[in-house]
Amino acid sequence: MQANKQAGFFLWETILLSIVLLAMTAAAGMYMRAAQLQAVSAVEGRADYLARAQISYAQAVLDKEGCLPQQMDYLGDQQDLQQNGIVYNISGEAAADDDGLWTLQVNVSWETNGKAGEQEYKRSLSAHK
Repeated sequence: MQANKQAGFFLWETILLSIVLLAMTAAAGMYMRAAQLQAVSAVEGRADYLARAQISYAQAVLDKEGCLPQQMDYLGDQQDLQQNGIVYNISGEAAADDDGLWTLQVNVSWETNGKAGEQEYKRSLSAHK
């Protein structure tokens, strides 16, 4: 009788340990996913910052000169394009319409951990007088 009770107790220990192990595995997976999403959002946040800076620089050129070049590279400091071992590439295209508005398209691309990323931004600009 004593051996039978011991066998049942061992079964419950095994089941409980399995449940704890599954919970630990799920928690580790969620932690890894959260770390991965944090890294991706940091890279995309930097891309947003660089695109907004490019738009601001283009607005300053438009205010000063009254027009924009059709093709433009990053107008800011080239050191801005590298952060945490990631090199960002920025290109811009500008087109004027008949109303004096300029459509600026800024493309930001990068490569990290063997994966390429790209974001595209469009903004309408007009010269401030």
